[in-house]
Amino acid sequence: MKERTGYPSIDKPQKKYYKKKPVRELNTNQTMYRMVFDSNKDNMDWHAISYMKKEFTYAELKKMVDKAANSFAEDGIREGDVILVGLSNTPEAIISLLALNKIGAISKWFDIRASKSTIEEYIDQNNCKYIIALDLLIERVKNTKQIDRVKKVYVVSPVEMLGAPFRAFYRLKSGIRIQKNQKYIFFKDLLSRNAKDAIESKYNREKPAIMIQSSGTTGKPKVIIHSNYSASSAVKKLSYSDLPIQKHKILLDLLPPWIAYAIGNAILYPLALGCKVILSPTFEPDAIMSYIGKFTVSMAAPFHYRYLRDHYEKVNRKEKKKFNNSAECFISGGDKITVEENKEFENIFKIPVINGYGNNEGWGCLTVNSVEHNHYGSVGIPKYNDVIVAWDVNDKKELPYKQVGEICASTDTMFLRYGNSEEDASSVKQMHPDGKVWLHTGDLGYIDEDGFVYLEGRMRRVIVRRGFKISAYTIEDKITEHIAVKECVTIQVRDREEEHVPMAFIVMEEGYQEEGVRTEIENKCKNEMKEYEIPKYFKFVSDLPYTSNGKYDFRRLEEKGEEIVSYLERN
Repeated sequence: MKERTGYPSIDKPQKKYYKKKPVRELNTNQTMYRMVFDSNKDNMDWHAISYMKKEFTYAELKKMVDKAANSFAEDGIREGDVILVGLSNTPEAIISLLALNKIGAISKWFDIRASKSTIEEYIDQNNCKYIIALDLLIERVKNTKQIDRVKKVYVVSPVEMLGAPFRAFYRLKSGIRIQKNQKYIFFKDLLSRNAKDAIESKYNREKPAIMIQSSGTTGKPKVIIHSNYSASSAVKKLSYSDLPIQKHKILLDLLPPWIAYAIGNAILYPLALGCKVILSPTFEPDAIMSYIGKFTVSMAAPFHYRYLRDHYEKVNRKEKKKFNNSAECFISGGDKITVEENKEFENIFKIPVINGYGNNEGWGCLTVNSVEHNHYGSVGIPKYNDVIVAWDVNDKKELPYKQVGEICASTDTMFLRYGNSEEDASSVKQMHPDGKVWLHTGDLGYIDEDGFVYLEGRMRRVIVRRGFKISAYTIEDKITEHIAVKECVTIQVRDREEEHVPMAFIVMEEGYQEEGVRTEIENKCKNEMKEYEIPKYFKFVSDLPYTSNGKYDFRRLEEKGEEIVSYLERN
């Protein structure tokens, strides 16, 4: 037996947990479009996606993708163009992703809760001339300052793929009325055209294929650029895990499509392996209740499973029986599940709850637990042939087992670059003494003797709310734009309803008072931030505490925040 060196990158103790052969042999040098449909040539009659009880086979999906690709090309979209995409979990999201990929256009995904000013930033960053958006976004899009130079806006209704009663009820309830014309085109009309066949883009490993608009968890929000290779390589690597994701399994996707965890892991990964993907139109905690007994595996955030745990007694006996006969595991990401929670979940649900970890820069999953060897409290082992280390940022070296350092990954699912800040990319993609470029996550943790990764906190100031990561800097920058604000520090506090929420401590400029300004600041946040970024609590103070070396004392602010919340909840 080979003697241990004490270093995970050399010993690779996790190798014993991988399958000897992948679930499906996959060519990693292909586009996302080819990866999904070429790998399913013998599976085209199987259902690819399910949306509100409407199902589409792989053959039907391909037909719609090809029609959309032809129509996009007819409208002037060319290889290398960046298309802004603001969609939720609808069939049109997958169709748009694969159709744009087929013709070599780059889809740039963003959170549908973005404000008008934020959408304007996204358009300017890449000079986007085409937009695909949900109907509820169209008023914001229409009012952007760049709308005159936008050539086409493709409008998606979340019920357009469903029957007439659904559509009538939706229009009545939503009150949304959009007049189609040469600029505003309904997506369903796009699919009904008989446009000539578009030229399919050739694969290029270094060519940008997709952009993820980050929420700014490492500072300022960033445009994260990935290639086709990120997607195909991730599928191949995850095919060596023992996750029950393979041909004819059914995966429930409870994640928003504008994050890599969703696009890369909950959509492209199962589709490439021949699964049926159930798209949940909502991501609220209670969404999971609607699908009990209808899937074999799910990808969601911890708050979904916590909600199910707290309301499991409401699930009727028939649905529980279906669930017990079909469900094989829950997969969780976006936030940590504690050892105690994991035990409790598995005691209630009688299936493994698999914790994973990753980020948008690494194309979602960097680590995932083993179904057969689930280590509670851990976020799992690296993907097949990836290497994860705990890094000593001062001495620039790998740390041995169980020593805490910055979690760094050597993986070929790493992003190409940032779209708006090369300087930031150089701090995240760093060359190590071994001559390899490593992804620096900004998270602290360690690796145990079995190769499992454990997280211990964050080097950067990140708040996790309902599974969404929020940069404290983003909130602070927006609030300090107000003329009356001198300083602002945002911290995370525990919350009875949402687990964790942001609290903003604000110091006013001389001559201003809280009365009269608070409402202005709150309205500014509502109008210019994503809904989940808005602080739940605003605390106006005369000054902020500092540490002995002149930095903000975040620990004291966190303690003060907890005291304030505790008092408010008691009263």
